Amino acid sequence: MIFATMNTSQAVNCEKYNGGADFAERIVPYNPEGGETKKGKSVEYALRPDVRYWFPIRATHHRAQKIYDKIVSLRNDCLEPYLPILRHIEYTNEDFNNPTQYIADKPLDTGLLFLKSTLNDFKTLLQYESMFPGMTPYYNHFCTNEFGKNEFLVVPERQMQSFRIIVESGNENIIVNQNLVPSFLTGDRVVVIGGPFAWVEGIVMKYKHQKRVFVELQGVGRYAAGYVPGAWIRRIA
Repeated sequence: MIFATMNTSQAVNCEKYNGGADFAERIVPYNPEGGETKKGKSVEYALRPDVRYWFPIRATHHRAQKIYDKIVSLRNDCLEPYLPILRHIEYTNEDFNNPTQYIADKPLDTGLLFLKSTLNDFKTLLQYESMFPGMTPYYNHFCTNEFGKNEFLVVPERQMQSFRIIVESGNENIIVNQNLVPSFLTGDRVVVIGGPFAWVEGIVMKYKHQKRVFVELQGVGRYAAGYVPGAWIRRIA
């Protein structure tokens, strides 16, 4: 089986793929200057086969957890799945006067997960439809490859780090429901330098009279940290 081969020969070479992380940061699905992006294949937008990227995946019929578990079971160091899990405190109803706290985990979205891998490894997984039923990649609709087809969408490393900090913060006041996120984001690009959201980079704006830092995974969704005091925010270029 091809996955057995990936677990041996390709896993040995996994270290060299990490050297391309900086390049992955430059792969963006839109023109940051706000103008039109030229559609077509270019060096800037093309995905390199020797770089590990974060690929967002849409899992049909709420299969994100099952697909995540199967990828983990492959025990391949070159495949790094990530399932966004929200952690929050709930209370038991056994004793009304003295409820017991416990930590409850639930997926951010039962149909969303991410995989960090090389382009070739990602394509290989997609070929095994019987092993990973319902696994659908996101596509970058702003550029095409040499065959005239849209490239796979990737999330830059720094955006992914900020997204994970928000999701894993355990803060009850974060915004992950896309229906609550403003349609248009305007504001300064900033980095949070303190508190539970330290090192989150995004756009700062007021939401319901509170300063929030929004992280946009282009083509996937927008997510916001909880309230961030102005003293913990620094503007970046």
